[in-house]
Amino acid sequence: MKINLGSLKNSLFFKAAIFAFCYGVLFYMLQFFFAHISIFPNFPSSENIKHSDVGFYDSIAHRGYDVNSNNTGFYILFPFLWKISHLGIWGMVVVNIIFFACGFGLLMQTMLQPEKQFWILCLSIPAVYFAFIPYTESLFFLLGSWLIYAVEKKKKIQIWLALILISLVRATAFFLLPAFLISELLSNAPGSVLRSLLNYLVRYALPILVGLTIFVLWQYFETDVWWAYFKKQSTVWGHVFSWPETPLSNIEGADKRHHWLSALAMFIDMVAVVMLAKQLLFWLKNGKVAKRKNLILSLGYLSMVLVSVLFLNPKYGGNRTNVMGANRYTFITPFFIFALNYFYNRRYSIQMILTVFTGLCLFLLLFQAYTSLAQFIVVGMVPVLIVLSFMISKKDNKSSWLLIGIVAINIFMQLQQFQQFIRNLYMD
Repeated sequence: MKINLGSLKNSLFFKAAIFAFCYGVLFYMLQFFFAHISIFPNFPSSENIKHSDVGFYDSIAHRGYDVNSNNTGFYILFPFLWKISHLGIWGMVVVNIIFFACGFGLLMQTMLQPEKQFWILCLSIPAVYFAFIPYTESLFFLLGSWLIYAVEKKKKIQIWLALILISLVRATAFFLLPAFLISELLSNAPGSVLRSLLNYLVRYALPILVGLTIFVLWQYFETDVWWAYFKKQSTVWGHVFSWPETPLSNIEGADKRHHWLSALAMFIDMVAVVMLAKQLLFWLKNGKVAKRKNLILSLGYLSMVLVSVLFLNPKYGGNRTNVMGANRYTFITPFFIFALNYFYNRRYSIQMILTVFTGLCLFLLLFQAYTSLAQFIVVGMVPVLIVLSFMISKKDNKSSWLLIGIVAINIFMQLQQFQQFIRNLYMD
């Protein structure tokens, strides 16, 4: 089969992928430049990029799973690719930028989204810096984008392959089990529930369970321990079921400044829950079938992030639920970008803007955002400004300049959060 290079270069996939790749390269150039002129305190290096979970992935890649260490609390596919690549830290940085760029290009192609304004909005999201370090986010984004493409084009074999592989990357892939269930049900008439359930089991649930089986067996053959991942996550990181306790925190002893991004992520997840509930009500009451299957899938995934953060996160340092990971699990995923594209293409009335504004202000009560003016400034002001600016900018074209402010805030925080990461400080 011949590949038309000219057609490829002019494709939406290629343009968006190159755009994302150049953004990743520029991200590191800015880090070195600002460190050189002493605005940032640290230059990126192979040593300081190896902080936090990177060290665990590195140990799995080069020494395998060790039941006496905590590296059994991590999935296999990314460190396996690292192992067979024989690359170092910087090599995997480049690989991850390429993975992310390809996933980004494929997602823009699937959504038919050619606007560079939307591209830079997505790329500047603070949590996207995780795609530029040796973490699993880039691989998850690539496989998730492939999955969305396969669902959109109804490629059954590709759906199977994408689901098996993504189930070997990170545990959040299992959010897709309920997400696919709700998307399959709502995409078909209420009278065909049994057929929908059968399709769900064969097309979506089974490959995810195959991926889980491969991972469990892999760890068992290396450690002689069944369910090693889940045991380590529960005993070391405290990921066991518990009822949420408010006010929500971020991590033991975390400063209130850490809450704003997690609060914004969880509010978006809550919006996804509300949208799904509304669609489910229409489906039950009027038999209204959802036309956008991938949108329902994305909303289902985001809803499961909220459920996981509230009910399966630890309570270090007391009885308050710690919501760390909320922004990573939400923002640096193709499912959020797909949902964001839906919101981006809409126009909002004053009534809708006021409704969302009121909902966000009420949601911030969970983080004690109003105990003082200082508390509101560091917890609630940025999420409120971002959401209001986004909705107002989409109300009419005259206010589109507001998106520039969102991007500016995003890039500033993205660069700062990477500096925080390489200083081995808490990332959320």
